[in-house]
Amino acid sequence: MELPVELLRQGITRGSVLLSDCFEDIDHAKFFAVIGIYEDRIAGFFFINSRIHPIIQAKPKMFAMQYLLRKNDYDFLRYDSFLGANELQTRLISVLIDSMQNGQTSIVGQLTEKDLSAVLEACRNSELFTAKEKRQFFY
Repeated sequence: MELPVELLRQGITRGSVLLSDCFEDIDHAKFFAVIGIYEDRIAGFFFINSRIHPIIQAKPKMFAMQYLLRKNDYDFLRYDSFLGANELQTRLISVLIDSMQNGQTSIVGQLTEKDLSAVLEACRNSELFTAKEKRQFFY
C-alpha cells in the first residue's frame, strides 16, 4: 500500500532519522538525521557513521561537531555511532518523499530529545554555519 504524500510529509520532522540508499556518491545505505526544515527543504542530512574519519579528526572545528549516539538509545544502531553535524546539506522535501515512495528511503527512528537539543545547541554555536543557516535551520 502506497502511503499518501501528506502522511509521508508529516513523518519528516526535526530529529527524524532515516535510512536511504539514494546518495549518488555513496555505495551503500546510510542513516542520516533531519535537523531542520525551512519552507520546502529539509536540512541536516547529518550522516551517522560508526567511526570518525581521520580527515575530520585533524580538523578541530569539524571534529567538535561529531556527536556520540549510544546504541542503547536507538534500536536501529548496531553499535555506538557518531552523528556528523559538520556539513549542512539540504534537500527538497518532495525529493525525499519520492525516494520514500519508491522504497529507497525509510524513517527508522527519532533522535532522543536530549541528543537533538545538544546537537542543535552545538550547531547554533558552531563557526561552521552561517548566521542565515543557523536562523533557517537550527532555531
